[in-house]
This record gives sequence, structure tokens and C-alpha cells, in this order.
Amino acid sequence: MKCPKCQFDNPEGAKFCNECGHNLTPASKAIPQVLSLDEKLEKIQRYLPKGITERILAQRDKIEGERKQVTVMFCDMEGFTALVERLGPEEVYSIMDQVYEILIHKVHDFEGTVNEMTGDGIMALFGAPIALEDAPQRALWSALSIHREIAKFNDQKKRIMPITMRIGIHTGPVVVGTLGNDLRVEFKAVGDTVNLASRMEGLAEPGTTYVTDKTLRLTEGLFRFEALGEKKVKGKEGSVTVYKLVSAKEDVYRPRLGAERMIYSEMVGRDNALDRLELQVMKAINGEGSVVSIIGETGIGKSRLVAELKKRELMKRVTLFEGRAISIGRNLSFHPIIDLFKQWARIREGDGDATAFGKLEAAVRSLYPEEAGEVLPFVATLMGMKLSGKYAERIKGIEGEALEKLILKNLRELLIKATELTPLVIVTEDLHWADTGTIDFVEHLLDWSKGVPLYIVTLARPELIERRPDWGAGKRNFVSMYLEPLSVPAMQELLAGLVPGLPEAATQAIVERADGMPLYAVETVRMLVADGQLVLRDGVHEPVGDLTALAVPETLTALIGARLDALDSLDRSLVQQAAVLGQSFTL
Repeated sequence: MKCPKCQFDNPEGAKFCNECGHNLTPASKAIPQVLSLDEKLEKIQRYLPKGITERILAQRDKIEGERKQVTVMFCDMEGFTALVERLGPEEVYSIMDQVYEILIHKVHDFEGTVNEMTGDGIMALFGAPIALEDAPQRALWSALSIHREIAKFNDQKKRIMPITMRIGIHTGPVVVGTLGNDLRVEFKAVGDTVNLASRMEGLAEPGTTYVTDKTLRLTEGLFRFEALGEKKVKGKEGSVTVYKLVSAKEDVYRPRLGAERMIYSEMVGRDNALDRLELQVMKAINGEGSVVSIIGETGIGKSRLVAELKKRELMKRVTLFEGRAISIGRNLSFHPIIDLFKQWARIREGDGDATAFGKLEAAVRSLYPEEAGEVLPFVATLMGMKLSGKYAERIKGIEGEALEKLILKNLRELLIKATELTPLVIVTEDLHWADTGTIDFVEHLLDWSKGVPLYIVTLARPELIERRPDWGAGKRNFVSMYLEPLSVPAMQELLAGLVPGLPEAATQAIVERADGMPLYAVETVRMLVADGQLVLRDGVHEPVGDLTALAVPETLTALIGARLDALDSLDRSLVQQAAVLGQSFTL
């Protein structure tokens, strides 16, 4: 037994060194520390979006063993081994710690979860353990953000060997197995969703994102892709069609475009609602402002109604701005308002800090040539921009509630100033997801818009009324519209416009399943066309096979999953049992 202190060779079993007396007894193993629940949550919170940990724990027994549609993203750093050899492990680990921070934050920004750290990258999930309505889109926005942030990181560090990431994304079904103590998801085999995402990452060139045709179909219209043809991948008998993600569409300012994403036919059954919207536009042109609140369930046609309004000739006489709340919006202060001002200033997702501030400054100066310095600092602060020089001095020492009041005051005055140039129409979508500050701001606009050509259209699900039962109550310039499901004749007319010549049996099956929801009918038709079950010949769509046994469109699977996750335990259990029995009903 060699003494660790003096290196003297002692006989086996000696308790103390025969040369220096050093204690040779092995130190007892430390008793593992038992972490409290709060300590466990704090430990794993780094890898989960804010607020989602408690939601997962609260639904843990309901999540395990469920079948979900999930978008999986693998992200891997190119040249990690070479970097270690060149810089040494200590410096590389320091770099990787900063890279992981970027990856984790850019996954969290779009409500994904980091499920695994792979040594030089991550595996992230969008739509599990908690379902998301638009998981594929979020994964692609996350990938684009990661590439942008890594590029900024390289510019800041000025390294000889720039870091690049390879990203692969695929969407498909999984069965959630068990959730470990770190809330990592274990999957049971359903198809090869996880493996195929990994194969996409393996094929991707450094600095690019490769996706499958499945993910492309679910995000088409919102992003630009480059077709790479069919590729052989390990574990697949046939070839897989692969696409490279190029960019988000430049003219898309918001996460989704609702009905504008894919419009096949003329709108039906909403003429009266459209006339009411157009009447309010005319009132705004004549100097009388108002707020119109459109309430309706998912897929009922709220976004489509606004899309039709935008086509009207009258809209050429006004300026239109749009903002959208997102599903994590309650944790993001004034997100729809910030979204709106980004559109006004034409700030793109990829704009750097200096470019974005320059665009905002130019937009404010177009309204305030001499007084931009009084308004710009407050608008820029709301948008999270860093100020310097005279702009920073303007808000120096102003904090908390006083700063918020000045920000809202300047926003109000800026909007009113904009109406001096042209009547202004503002559309805010998914207001039910917005933070309280945004909803309050829109309500205050009710009072400010009197006598001002400012017309605000808000779109929301009934959850908004549950949050604010007195929404718009008692306001003379407030118009409330509740969209009901379409009638059977209207649904039949919709389908006739979508697919001329659709057999009566198939029409009836789609109408019954859609239950007055136009989105369901449209997405079902898209599915049938994409799957080759409806083929256009001589201007008429001919069926291939039996169209009466309809599957749920993949584009709606995540939407339905998200609504199921929102149910309480009793209702959720009832739906699961009904699914097993093959029953359908409305909660």
C-alpha cells in the first residue's frame, strides 16, 4: 500500500503509514444527498421551458404510455473531435458550455424540451411530453434560430475554427414510455420517428438543417425548402425524400397564417360576418374607431374571415398591421404588440441588433421627424432593444410601474399619430394566449379609439371569455361576433368548391366528421390529395379506393393532442375509454 503523502510502500492491511503516520484507511463513501422536490425541479429546469416542469409532473400518470405525434430534432456540432485535438479539452468544454446555452435557449424559445445531451449536441422534442398545436413549425424556427445564434457566437469569438451545427428533423408518431426523474422521455417503438430524425442529422451538411417530406408537408407555405431528392438511410428498405430548410418566408411576420396558408375555394356561410367587418372599416375611414372581437373554436374560420376582409377593395384605403399571441404568450409580456411593431418597422427575424434598431428608428422618425428621441426609447425598450447615448439617457432612472406607464402612453400616442396619415386597422390573433398586459392594452384602445380612425380586430377562442367574462362589456364602440359551425348545406358547398365531382358518400362522410368545422374538411381533402386517394382528371376529382373510412389528418393530430392535454383527469380518461370503445362524442 503506497502512502499518498510520502510514497512509502507499506504492508497490505496497514492502517497508518509506517514512515510518516498518514491515515491509510479508505475514506467512507459520502452519503448521497436526498434532494427535495424544489431542488430536483431547479436541477432539471435548465433543460425544460419555463413553467412546463409543473405541467409535466401534474400530468405524469396521463402522459406515460400515450401515443403522440412528435417532432424530433437532433443537433450535432461539426468537427468536435478535431476541435478537442486543436484546443485541448479544457478550452473545448468551456466553449461547449456556451454552445449548450445557445442550443437550450433556442429550443426553449419555441417551447421545445431538451431530452438528451449527446456530448457534442442535443436531442430535442417538440410536442412531447406536452402536446403542441404547431410542433413542426416550432422545430424549424428553432433550427433557424440556432444557426443564427451560432453564427453570432463565431463572430464574437473570432475563432480560427468556426463552429457549425448539423440539424436533422422528422415528425411522426411515438408512444411516450416512462418519464425519468429528470423528466427525460423514454420512447417505445412506433415506426422509426426518432431514428429517422437522427439519420437526417447525419446526412446534413455543416450549417444546414435537413427535414423529411413528412415535416415539409406539415410546414409547407411557411418556409422555403430545397429538394435534395431521395436518399438511402440506414434501417430503411426504401429511399427517403429529403429537403434542406432554406429560410422562413420573408413575408411571414407571425408564427402561423391560419387560413391564408392554404386556401382552396371560395369562403362560404360567412357573408353576414364579412359585411359587418367591412362596415367597421368604413366607419374607421370616416373617423370612427372601434374594436371587433371575433370568438370561435379552433378551425371555425376566424383567420379565413380576416383573410377575406383583406381582399376587399376597401382595404386599399387603410394601413393594416397584424400581431399574434403564441401559446407561451402568458409568459411573454406584450408579445402581440411587439409583433405588430416589428411588422410596422419591417424588422425581419434574421436582422441583427443594429439593423433592427435602425429600422425602428427610421419608422418612428417617419412619424416624428423632430421628436423621435422622446418616443423611440420607450418603444425600443418594450421591444427589448439595448439603448445607448441620448436614448439611454432619456429613460435613465425610470423603472417599474412608472416605466410601463410611459411605454404604454407612448405606444398609444404613436398609434394615434399613425392614423393622421391613413386610417389604421390592427389585427391581433389568438388573443386568448396573450398576457394580461396585452389584453388590458387592447381594452384601453377601446376608449382611445373614439373619434380616431383606428379599427382593431381581435381573434380568440372562447377561453378569452373564460379569462375575461366582462370583455368589452358596456363599450359603445365594441362589437362582439361569435362564429357558429357551418351548416350542412354550407359544408357541402365548401366541399363542392374544393373537389368538384366528389362522390356523395365521401362528401357525407367528410361533412359528418367535420361537424361544421371548415378546417377539418379542408385538411381532410389535402390529406386525400396528398395520399393519392383523390386524383384530378379532366377537371373532376376521382376517388381511388374507399373514402368513407377517413383517418384524422396529420395536420390536425397535434391540434387535437394539445386540446386533450388541456382536459382535466376525468374528461381525459373518458375520452381515452371512448377511443378504445370506438365511440365519438362532444365534451
